Amino acid sequence: MTTPASSSDPRQGAFWRATTVVYWFVVVECCFLLAAAPGLAGVLLLERHPSNIPLYALCLVPLGPAFAAAVSTMAARASADETNVWPRYWRAYVRNLVDVLWVWIPALALATVLGTTVAFGASVGVDLFFGGAAIVLLVALALWSSHALVIASFFRFRARDIARLALYYLAAKPLVTLGAASYLVLAIALVTFGSDWMLALAAVVFAALAGANARPMIADVRARFTTDAE
Repeated sequence: MTTPASSSDPRQGAFWRATTVVYWFVVVECCFLLAAAPGLAGVLLLERHPSNIPLYALCLVPLGPAFAAAVSTMAARASADETNVWPRYWRAYVRNLVDVLWVWIPALALATVLGTTVAFGASVGVDLFFGGAAIVLLVALALWSSHALVIASFFRFRARDIARLALYYLAAKPLVTLGAASYLVLAIALVTFGSDWMLALAAVVFAALAGANARPMIADVRARFTTDAE
């Protein structure tokens, strides 16, 4: 029996593509929430007070690897089988865990010092200039961390090489850096005017934005600093 000429692969239809996109977003978000659960629980229980900055930093440790795995998983959506999202995320999580933590934990430690300086500098007599410098450094650190997490999501480099590349691309790819600044501002606004839960539930959206925004940087890293087609 022959297949009618009018029949077509349902996976080519608009409805199928739309539901596949939703499926990827939902599954990756669930994976992220599960991987980041210990840290998210702590963040949601902590009072929003500057004295809790070190505890916030500690709670954010699991979020780095969870977010990095979401970035690399969402970046593969266009070319991957739509049924293998769950195992793909956890393979990415395990593969990148150590590399991500090597850059994420020092970034959090430095952010704790800078954040504490900004929060309590005036009360302990820190000069206004140093308070302003701490804010500038915090912004630069956030942008650097965004680049570093994305690079660690896609490549198996040494921690110091990831750090150097992330610093280099802050200036080498200004549009990528500007894009990172845009979604970081959006994340801050979401927490400030909404809640921590809202940001957590939107994590997969930010992961997709981060991966899409970083495509020029990733392509340049692959072309200039790798010897294979990974």
